[in-house]
Amino acid sequence: MDASVLDGLNLPGVFPARQDRSRAAALALIEAGLALLRDRSFDALSIADLCAAAGVATGSFYARFESKEAFLRAVQQVVVTEAARDIEAQLPPDHLPAMSLRDFLGRLVENSVRWRRRHEGLIRASLREARVDDGAWSPLRELGRLRVERTLPVILGLLGPTASPAAPDAVRFAFQILFGTLNNMMLVDPGPFGIHDAATPRLLAEAMLRLIEAEAGQGAATYGPG
Repeated sequence: MDASVLDGLNLPGVFPARQDRSRAAALALIEAGLALLRDRSFDALSIADLCAAAGVATGSFYARFESKEAFLRAVQQVVVTEAARDIEAQLPPDHLPAMSLRDFLGRLVENSVRWRRRHEGLIRASLREARVDDGAWSPLRELGRLRVERTLPVILGLLGPTASPAAPDAVRFAFQILFGTLNNMMLVDPGPFGIHDAATPRLLAEAMLRLIEAEAGQGAATYGPG
């Protein structure tokens, strides 16, 4: 993880880390938190275990974070900042990928599932915190909006000029299905499919494709650059 993700980390209860040593300790704590959240809940994550995993003293934690809740916000912001950079660095909307919409959605969903698997513990903790504090989900909600904003023109371009006026809303709702389904899988795992099932990305991509295709016009989803 690039230490530059700490730049502009202006959150309540998070104290600036200006010196190299302080920034290194903050980054080590964040990386340790992400690792520990893979196999335990946020409630079960103790500050002592976190500091031990990061190789820092407990005092170093409180020198940078007022509480566990403030730490969670910092981890969220760092992960969201890194993900937003990746989104912004991807294909510009005015340059269509040389593939069909089916293939594009398959790749997009595969990447989305992979990212959520990597940050499953953080996302689950954020969803649970959002039950008592709606702001706990705000960074991840804004990341989802950025993804839709950047991807919508690409999908509309792949649909081609025959797409109906209903296509943009169909694309937005398809993303809502994607985000909602994955979040529900991580939060309560209702089954029969879960986020770690091999079939999940393919089935979600197909559901998105069929919805978009039905709203945009039959056959439009197979259009791609000539």
